[in-house]
Amino acid sequence: MTFVTRLLAPAACAFALATAANAQTPPPVQPVGTWSGTSKCTEQAVICEDQTVVIRVTKDAQPLLYDVDFTTVSAGVETPENHLVMVYNDTKHVLTARFNDERKRLNFYALAVKEDNMAGVLLVNDKVIERTLNLKRTAAEATPLPWAGSGTSSSSTSSSSSSSSQ
Repeated sequence: MTFVTRLLAPAACAFALATAANAQTPPPVQPVGTWSGTSKCTEQAVICEDQTVVIRVTKDAQPLLYDVDFTTVSAGVETPENHLVMVYNDTKHVLTARFNDERKRLNFYALAVKEDNMAGVLLVNDKVIERTLNLKRTAAEATPLPWAGSGTSSSSTSSSSSSSSQ
């Protein structure tokens, strides 16, 4: 059993890995870059609204770890939501992270990368798929955060806490 399948609940695993599993022999895929697209609520979500999101992924100093900044976009303005340190499975091409949100719920992100597309889910309390994410790579390198240098930073700097369920 792989690291990713041990962490993922069966429903989330099937959804998040579907993109990677359909490729016959995928070329080396790196998650680094800027990704933008949608974060849509599922029918299972209790408190949720669809969002336009930007995700910036940079390589962490540790092997297989990546710094991931999540922002939401409204009226062309980005707002910081989460900063997570995510684990990357370079065989399955999936970023994963577990964290608690402000409502003390256990959240789990799984983001599958295939070429310039990223698809994933946010699983809440190991049973509810609250969000589905569909993104496209917009830059090969992570673009600077709009507030970098202004003294404002993203809301959380560890994979064990977060300010929003994204």
